[in-house]
Amino acid sequence: MKYLICAASALLLVACEGPTDPSDNAAAAVESMTASTDQETMAREITPNAEEGIEVSSIYVQPPFPGRDVAAGFFSLTNNGEDDRLVSVSSPISENVEIHNHVEEDGVMKMRRIDGVDLPSGDTVSFKPGSYHIMMFGANIPEGAEEVSVTLTYENAAPVTMIVPVGEPDEDRQMNDEMDHDSGH
Repeated sequence: MKYLICAASALLLVACEGPTDPSDNAAAAVESMTASTDQETMAREITPNAEEGIEVSSIYVQPPFPGRDVAAGFFSLTNNGEDDRLVSVSSPISENVEIHNHVEEDGVMKMRRIDGVDLPSGDTVSFKPGSYHIMMFGANIPEGAEEVSVTLTYENAAPVTMIVPVGEPDEDRQMNDEMDHDSGH
């Protein structure tokens, strides 16, 4: 299944590149399918020209805790185009995906569902623990799955579907391990 998703993603990426020599497309498809699947290359945008629109980076889905069915998603959005707004997120692994933020009410931090997030031109908005994030209710991630599909829908830009890693990216894990080691934990 993983390789089927990778192959389909590679073909979509090649199709989005525009007219080129057909032999280049075949070579690119083979290269994409055989490329390394490290954490940096697993999140693949299915739309061209991210450098002129909204660039998605550091995206991953944190699976539910054992016995639970709520997953979370984290990423960064850099808007290289006109002002826009993230209005929804969806995934075939979840019955309901909501955009959330943490807000302070009477001195207590609370998580709240929000209708969207403004993406001003030239800015980067981070979706991370304790800030903006996505909650995936009724999440059903097959055991052993290393990646899942996630679609981000914007007010103006075209929706973006990506295949993203399940679990914290290795660089975040390494940074957390170093911080734990430095603090004596």
